[in-house]
Amino acid sequence: MPNSPLVTTILITYNRPRLLKDSVAALLRQTHANLEIILINNGGTGETTAYLNEVAASDSRVKLMRYEENQWSPHDTQKYIRICLNEALQESTGEYIWFNADDDFIADDYLEKMVALFEGNPECTTAAGVPIDVDINGNRLE
Repeated sequence: MPNSPLVTTILITYNRPRLLKDSVAALLRQTHANLEIILINNGGTGETTAYLNEVAASDSRVKLMRYEENQWSPHDTQKYIRICLNEALQESTGEYIWFNADDDFIADDYLEKMVALFEGNPECTTAAGVPIDVDINGNRLE
């Protein structure tokens, strides 16, 4: 759909590469094609950094932001929001913006449905899907 609005997704991660890979794969499979993905490496190392670099190099929709040190602090739990997420918001160019954590997995048509909801209901300013709990292996928890 050439005139579909650009959707920016912002995803932050530290060092959870297994969850991160599933979460990013779900974003890359979205049926809403007009997509900007901002991945934030919040001080991650090793496999996390390698994976994020690989994804950013292989998909033009992906922007990568890097922080050498993790911006989360037990003494200031909002620090990473002020620093990482606010900077990502400044970098975003989408008409719609959606935050995705590295342990969030979404249906392939999630963003398509959200855009249709907003486009069809101009008075709607926020929405979210129904969460389903899964274990570390992706098995649904009842």
